[in-house]
Amino acid sequence: MFNVNDDNAQNELLNEALEPLPDLCHKCGKCCRSATTFHSYKILQEKVAAGDQEAIDFLSIFKPFESIEDARLVEPEQVEQVLSVVAQRDDMNVEDVTFYYCEYVSPEGLCTIYERRPRCCQSAPANGWSAMPPGCGFEGWQFEQREKQKRMIRDLKTSAYMMEQLSPDGIHHPARPETTLAELQALVLDKIKPWKPFGAHYW
Repeated sequence: MFNVNDDNAQNELLNEALEPLPDLCHKCGKCCRSATTFHSYKILQEKVAAGDQEAIDFLSIFKPFESIEDARLVEPEQVEQVLSVVAQRDDMNVEDVTFYYCEYVSPEGLCTIYERRPRCCQSAPANGWSAMPPGCGFEGWQFEQREKQKRMIRDLKTSAYMMEQLSPDGIHHPARPETTLAELQALVLDKIKPWKPFGAHYW
């Protein structure tokens, strides 16, 4: 899934995407021939009308398939991969998913506008939960990104739990009195929020 300026969660995802990506792409072109976003096509069009540059950039190179079946004829494995991810999320509906194809991917799977490709392409995959094609070169990298995010949230949860148990007054951290339990708990919830669709409450 490509990131196109999604609200709340996507801001966190995009910030992570600013880190340089390793060169792991197999250059198969599958993600370019069956792309999708966290937004419905209707929402993307509304963003374009409102002047959202990322949505404008995305729809300037990606054209929508008429149906999911049309996309499935081109890249069936990628379509099924995306639909299986969407089916597990409570903030997306399968019927709202639109697949897109890039007009600038060559028959060999290469980008013909690589030097001027938009940010959504430069940052893909943006995070460990991006739905990339099966066998994508970024599979290992995405696993590492998922585990890194899980560890960070687990560490925060552990700190909050330990503070709750050890605080002499139930309010302040025993070693850092300038930090309150409420502040730490709020930080935990804030860090969980972007990853909630991926089960962060259970990490």
